Amino acid sequence: MSYLKRKTGRESQINSLPNYTAAGSYCFFSQCIELNDLEIRDLLAFSDSSKSIDENHQAILKFGPLLNHEVKHWYDAHSTLWGLRFLRDIYHCRNDLHEAEQSGISTKLPHFNRQLDLFDRVQYIKFPKYYSTANQEANKSAPWKYDYSAGIMFSKYGKSTDRNLFFTRFANEKGELIARVPFSLCSLLESSAVAQELNAKVRIIGMIEDPVSRKIETDKLLKDTMAELYNENLVEYSVVAHKISNSFTISDAIEAYNIAAKLTRLILNLPDDIITSLKPKDMLHPHFEGFIVPYENALKYIDHGAIFSLLVDSLYSAYQIKGLQVTSDNLEQLLGEIFEKHLNLTLLDVFERSKDEVSQICSPVSFDLEKEHINSLFEAGIKLHNNFGLIGSHFINLDENLIPDFILGDGNFVSQRGESQENFENRYFQLTGYYDFLSNFSKACIV
Repeated sequence: MSYLKRKTGRESQINSLPNYTAAGSYCFFSQCIELNDLEIRDLLAFSDSSKSIDENHQAILKFGPLLNHEVKHWYDAHSTLWGLRFLRDIYHCRNDLHEAEQSGISTKLPHFNRQLDLFDRVQYIKFPKYYSTANQEANKSAPWKYDYSAGIMFSKYGKSTDRNLFFTRFANEKGELIARVPFSLCSLLESSAVAQELNAKVRIIGMIEDPVSRKIETDKLLKDTMAELYNENLVEYSVVAHKISNSFTISDAIEAYNIAAKLTRLILNLPDDIITSLKPKDMLHPHFEGFIVPYENALKYIDHGAIFSLLVDSLYSAYQIKGLQVTSDNLEQLLGEIFEKHLNLTLLDVFERSKDEVSQICSPVSFDLEKEHINSLFEAGIKLHNNFGLIGSHFINLDENLIPDFILGDGNFVSQRGESQENFENRYFQLTGYYDFLSNFSKACIV
């Protein structure tokens, strides 16, 4: 159990948000980083400059990669068009509720549908368990066989809709189903954070001078990465890397995650009108004919998992199938060619439109509830969005960038910006409480 949950009694991790491991978490709603399995002694060992890398690499590997993982989530939330729009909606809707509570019970609530819209957006980040299956007994060997399919989502009244979602079905050598998982925004966000974590480990291991120790840690990294990739209970998070590996014939898991991280940032930065302008029929090889209508349907709803799957299939259709290897190094160039061909837009054009939307989203708020904090967050968000770019790098070097506030499992708080622990915990308490309201309100909407 996390420190904040022990202290407040409130969940630190909303079920519909990424939760790859209990060792740490970043909540996209409360914006709090928690490193649950680490204590102040781990931080002191991690930062002990009196020891060499060879003497201290295990302490550094224990702390650094987990911190990198959760911090990448924070940056995806605070430096992308999607993330900043989500934060704006959280604070604006919370203020709507606050003003309604201050006005009294006779207040008219014509805009309260926004509260349910916000709750639904949180739920769409990670699709309900109904859409995923896992069969541990069938997971007897690796690599897995795979196949792609498209399905439909059901409305709140149990009726089928025109909203499609896209699955990967994994099977063993006998064809027995191991898992079926959808591409979701959750899986994209997790792939971005895993790329950051793996690259942090590679950097640390690469600095070990003793060849035996370096070999031991390299082998362990490979073994652990493969174990996670072929864990049927974690494949809802790794499905993005699987699709990239299979589509582009990539055996290096870290390269697959690097491509995933870049694609994720691009998708999080695409304005809605550009997403809905994508034409699957023109972008895909005839091999994908059965997916064209489902893709068209999904794009109407700005389904980020579907956008990812479409872009990978488009890269495959335009390049991989013709013998040109898609890599992390040439990804931006190839994506640029696809956007110019099908949308008549350069990536610079796309980024300028993304920046325009971010500027509008991050305009200063006029209401008083946490006004100073929100406006400073938006001001920093504009700068981060501009600095990291439309696609950017798969890795953010934390030696050169801000490490946001975080709290350790023993309650020790760390802030480079001089934030107080009281403010950090109060924001957690207020925002998780607001989410509890949204959850209860959604249950009240039954007519």
